Amino acid sequence: MCTIAGAEFISDNAEKYVEERDRDSLESEEFVTLRELCDELSISQATGRNWVKLGKIVPDGKEKNNPLFSAKYVEALKSEISSGENKALKSRRNKKYVSGNALYKSYVSDSCKSVFEVQKLLGLLLVSDLELSEDVILLFVADCALHLFADKNRLPFAGENRLLHGFVRGEISIGIYDEFVSDLITDRNLCIEICEKYPLLFSLDYSYEYKEDVLGLIYISCKNIGNRKATGAYYTSNSVVQKLIGSLDISGRDLILDPCCGTGNFLLQLPEDVEAGCVYGFDIDFACVKISRINMALRYKNADIQTIREHIVGKNYLKDRNDIEFDYIIGNPPWGYEFSEQEKVELRFMYSTAVGKNIESYDVFIEQAIKNLKKGGTLSFVLPEAILNVKAHMPVRSFIIDGNSINAIVYLGNAFDGVQCPCIIMSITHTGTHLSTTGLRIVNGSRDFTINTEREVTSEYFNFLTTDKEYEIIKKVNQIDKVVFLAKNADFALGIVTGDNKKYISAQKSDDNEMVLKGSDILKYRITPTDNYIVFEPESFQQVAPVELYRAGEKLLYRFICNQLVFAYDNKQTLSLNSCNIVVPHIDGISIKYILAILNSRVAQYIYKMQFNSVKVLRSHIESIPIPVVDDDMHKKVIALTEELIEGGSADVVIKRYDELDEVIFDIFMLNEEEREIVKEAVDGENKFLL
Repeated sequence: MCTIAGAEFISDNAEKYVEERDRDSLESEEFVTLRELCDELSISQATGRNWVKLGKIVPDGKEKNNPLFSAKYVEALKSEISSGENKALKSRRNKKYVSGNALYKSYVSDSCKSVFEVQKLLGLLLVSDLELSEDVILLFVADCALHLFADKNRLPFAGENRLLHGFVRGEISIGIYDEFVSDLITDRNLCIEICEKYPLLFSLDYSYEYKEDVLGLIYISCKNIGNRKATGAYYTSNSVVQKLIGSLDISGRDLILDPCCGTGNFLLQLPEDVEAGCVYGFDIDFACVKISRINMALRYKNADIQTIREHIVGKNYLKDRNDIEFDYIIGNPPWGYEFSEQEKVELRFMYSTAVGKNIESYDVFIEQAIKNLKKGGTLSFVLPEAILNVKAHMPVRSFIIDGNSINAIVYLGNAFDGVQCPCIIMSITHTGTHLSTTGLRIVNGSRDFTINTEREVTSEYFNFLTTDKEYEIIKKVNQIDKVVFLAKNADFALGIVTGDNKKYISAQKSDDNEMVLKGSDILKYRITPTDNYIVFEPESFQQVAPVELYRAGEKLLYRFICNQLVFAYDNKQTLSLNSCNIVVPHIDGISIKYILAILNSRVAQYIYKMQFNSVKVLRSHIESIPIPVVDDDMHKKVIALTEELIEGGSADVVIKRYDELDEVIFDIFMLNEEEREIVKEAVDGENKFLL
């Protein structure tokens, strides 16, 4: 399961609420807080605060400066968003609220036959008036479970309809596993009533298929998508689960734990010879635990009920004591779980990785899992790629370095439907010694290689995307004599955050406004014409940098959201929005145009790609690019070619000058022909943003 938290920043004093109502007048109605409203809409609280500021959502009042919303208002708002009536919110980048049901087809294999039956169920539910509470959803799971047991064991009633109705009336039985199905039924009278009122919903023909989590598919497909975010309920696709399990050398008697097992999809994919008594699963969702137990009973013939109950349990892995040491700990820990303030206090006391204002759930899951491994045991988790390079995860990277080695990193890209978050599978072995890179396997698209050298690794970045030859070039570039860096030698600034571009940005030029640039207006070396104009009133905007940086006599503008370094020269004091950020270098004796050439070079792009592998160009990335100090003749030569590129020209001329300049920069970095070809091969398949 995972949650991807958005990040929007607004000033603490930016909220402009409606006039406060007297508290006594509020108590006669049911109200929710802004946080509760954001959970309902599955948006970040920062987005919610911004919507209040912009008048997109209107509180009924406030208490101690906290906005309150009536339950009626919340329901009406959800209805407007889901129907499309509220277009102002429906078009937002962070929209997640979706009413109704969704088939998570990727959760099972492409060949799963029961997908069609689940699809029929969802279609019937969409046209029914049945309210889908969790208790009701579990009735559909129970009905499916009876079909699967009957089909697998060839029971007399296999293939018949309305099995749940017969089961709850005591007319059919699946033997010793009756109690597992009964666990799903909280109210037997309600169950009978629903079975009799909606017979078509219990007339589907599910069939048992080995390693297919059809029960989980029903459960997660029926749950309203809009309720997933706060608890991190995004689910791992079958293909990712198989990839993770298939990469491990698990044998029959290895002890295996999934500490956030959900409905058991990882456990179902374990090798055939793994014994039932060696399998453990924990989860805080007790409904999922009940389903996972049934899946284990289905997977293992004549599995012992007591063993399953003792091994698959409702448990808070981060807080409940666990003394077993495992050979393998697997799964997909929650991402972005919203801990309460009290939970944060407890976790900070228990875990070295629980630091900062917002504790990241998967960081502490990794720490706890490693503590539960035998020496030589392996942890394999699906994780956000951000764990490798985002500063907030330095503590968990330090923890991994201190006594473990990384066996493999598999880059998955965006592995979750509808979620823009690159993911990885990371496999870690607990060694008790400092991290070694020898033998580390990297799989990234078509690139599949093993590192055969010992590399220096720090907690600042975990980037292993370079082969041994590529890594040697990085070392060589970073070790040349006489270099300077922009760290402490430049001013950095964000572009303007208006808070409402539709309000402040115009497509028409007037006497009062001026051009404002976006990231998409920036090419290497130069700026493309834009039709975006703004009246520069800093006090009206959500966030602005010091005005003197926008109005600097010379500055560099760069694309913030980009997998490449793209810098342009500006000496016209042009304004920019926050997708287009600013660098103002001040290094004595080195021209800003020389620095521009270095930052736009293939060498710089190679460093950025191989060391950081990011889609956001951060200040720390730019500050890490070495700027070689050269003699006056070389300095002038680079500037002359740079000025030609700033001026532009035909496509052929621009490309020719860029290649000429890059050959000069290769010389400056003292790269030989083989090394130059390696650099070109690594970066030339990408758009150079020259034209």
